[in-house]
Amino acid sequence: MLRKSLWALLGFAALVMVGGGILYFNKPAQYYVLLKPWSDFDAAKSPPSPDYSLEEAWAALPERDDKADVVPASSEAVDNQASAEVDVFFLHPTTYYGKAGWNARFDEPGFPVDRLENGVLRFQASAFNGCCRVFAPRYRQATVYAFLGKGENEHAALDLAYQDVARAFENFIAERNDDRPFVLAGHSQGALHGSRLLQEKIAGTPLAERMIAAYLIGSALPADLGLSGVVPCASPTDTGCTINWNSVNDAAPRAGWTKEGTTWIGGEYRMIQDAPLACINPLNWIAGGVAEAPENLGSLPFVGSEDKFPAPRPALTGARCEEGMLIVSPPEDAEGFTYGVRSGDYHIYDYNLFYMNIRANLEERVAAYLQKRG
Repeated sequence: MLRKSLWALLGFAALVMVGGGILYFNKPAQYYVLLKPWSDFDAAKSPPSPDYSLEEAWAALPERDDKADVVPASSEAVDNQASAEVDVFFLHPTTYYGKAGWNARFDEPGFPVDRLENGVLRFQASAFNGCCRVFAPRYRQATVYAFLGKGENEHAALDLAYQDVARAFENFIAERNDDRPFVLAGHSQGALHGSRLLQEKIAGTPLAERMIAAYLIGSALPADLGLSGVVPCASPTDTGCTINWNSVNDAAPRAGWTKEGTTWIGGEYRMIQDAPLACINPLNWIAGGVAEAPENLGSLPFVGSEDKFPAPRPALTGARCEEGMLIVSPPEDAEGFTYGVRSGDYHIYDYNLFYMNIRANLEERVAAYLQKRG
């Protein structure tokens, strides 16, 4: 009996080791086991939708103290929201990795809200507070697995999230924007929703004249969206155009962006499938551009505490566009720029690496728009 139990235990251990080996070397299997929700998408089981007439449905508002109001230490950056002539409608990236459902509550507690407020608002949305009043809606974001799988469940979850975004934008335009010029912005999942918003709610409407630019960063954004008059920005002062980059180093695999990245085009979600990606170099704001590290005005590391915002680090990395990707080369041991980097993909640092250049370009691009419009 003891011998049978021992053999059973050894057999179980062998299965665990084999299974662990498969998971270690097979990323799709890892994602499936660790991130895929337990059941199929069911709209009837989705969390309650947010009411955008209420402040609680917004992560950032210009009249409220929030984490989008911070500015980097030891810099000349200023929060100008009180006097800004322009607004930004900012859509946050994925902060929900749960398996309990395909979409998070709009006010999902714990890690999702902490990462949204102390990560995204501080290190991304705050880049816009020098030029613009910052409006950032909460929404029932799709879980991260929605970008890893490619089926009906994934697309349904993304669509639910987008419907929230569309309603938030309608509230922003009708009740909060006061017919002012605006910047459309986002990162990752937020940039995907922003791309659909641009195609469905802005392009070809009077709102297009008020949109200064669409900073849809960290997404599989086609260079050609098939929209009349909407093309990638070609210079630092172009307006009515799109801006995107995806940060990787030379050694990083690119198929996840160039072949398998989820995009919205032609009225549907689909993989990018080698359609040319938009790549604007955030160091010189040239489409397909190349720039050396001295042109980097300052990168923001994930360091410090919630109460202390870090100082920018100039010249941390140069950047060059190559086949639609932005190739970067920060030191591999640079403090505050290593967390979350996997196989050379600097996706979560798309804003951080170029934070001060983003602020400077917004000032320049907004000024060019206002001058053109008188």
